[in-house]
Amino acid sequence: MFRVQKVLLAEYDEIYEPVLVENPFTLVDIRGVGLRQYHIGLTCNRLLFGCDNFSKYEDEPGFLDRGQDPEIESFELVSMLPLQLIRFHFFRKATRCLMMLNIVQPLGKPLAILEHPMIFEFGGHIFKQHFWHTWRERVATIRVMQPLYGQITGASPFSSTDVQLDEETISVQVHPPPKTPSFYSACHAGAGDFG
Repeated sequence: MFRVQKVLLAEYDEIYEPVLVENPFTLVDIRGVGLRQYHIGLTCNRLLFGCDNFSKYEDEPGFLDRGQDPEIESFELVSMLPLQLIRFHFFRKATRCLMMLNIVQPLGKPLAILEHPMIFEFGGHIFKQHFWHTWRERVATIRVMQPLYGQITGASPFSSTDVQLDEETISVQVHPPPKTPSFYSACHAGAGDFG
């Protein structure tokens, strides 16, 4: 667990941001057939994709000789997308919990979808419902806290029975800043003044 967070701390301190939520996903096609496994993490500004590369060290000695955490020994970040280029859709289809990502044009240009959607099925077997709700909550929080990301949506185009974030009443409590910085205060600071 927390594989994206660990890799960021170990290898990418120049772009480090606290990870708000992360878990395993499977990239699926439109019929729901699995294509590739990913571990995806959400920060206040980015979506980070990682996956295992088991041929990373080939004939080199095992992770114990290198002093690495075995959970991230073969794990690599493979892609990073800024949130201002992403449109989220969360939906359920039968027993599956899914997240669809569309890549959109940068801000300042007419909103247009540039790529075919990527559909990810939540992993975690027993906990996939929990992860699905947590991701929706974190995306909605970022949308409320940072006006720059107002285009982020959780609306589902697939079913009228799905709960849609655009139709939910979202209430936010703003607490005084903590004495020690946390990842929530970093998101709050990035959002500017709400006065």
